Amino acid sequence: MASSTSRSNPLRVLGRWWPALLGVLIGVAGLLTVEPWRPSEPTTAILPMLAVAYLVFGAARKQLRRPGVLRLELLGLVIFGGCTLLAVLVDPKAGHYIAAAGWIAHAAWDVTHHRDLSRHYAVGVVPRGYAEFCIAVDLLVGAALIVAPVA
Repeated sequence: MASSTSRSNPLRVLGRWWPALLGVLIGVAGLLTVEPWRPSEPTTAILPMLAVAYLVFGAARKQLRRPGVLRLELLGLVIFGGCTLLAVLVDPKAGHYIAAAGWIAHAAWDVTHHRDLSRHYAVGVVPRGYAEFCIAVDLLVGAALIVAPVA
């Protein structure tokens, strides 16, 4: 049994949580550089690409063969692609809130894919570190979009 000293070792913590910490750093950098939101912002286009990444990871990890997983991942693509499409089609004053909601919803999506946070049947589609990184980035990008003024 590991002692409490070895569990609190900073290098061990960093080794375990580096994806989430990197996500926090990137997200905080985004918060510190908030600029007016425009429909053509990369944050708008990246959201459906994240859903595509889940399909790619799922295929590579042979997780899409499990019952219901492919259907769920395709639903995610439709939801997050729909958020993006809606964000660019509506008035920008509303669009940036829709984009923010999509990013925050994607953080919840990441939680369902995280083996330590969920018992959902989608666990294992993406690597643990990817889900941890995305949870942090998604929440902070969503927050940045909420506070971003509209151009």
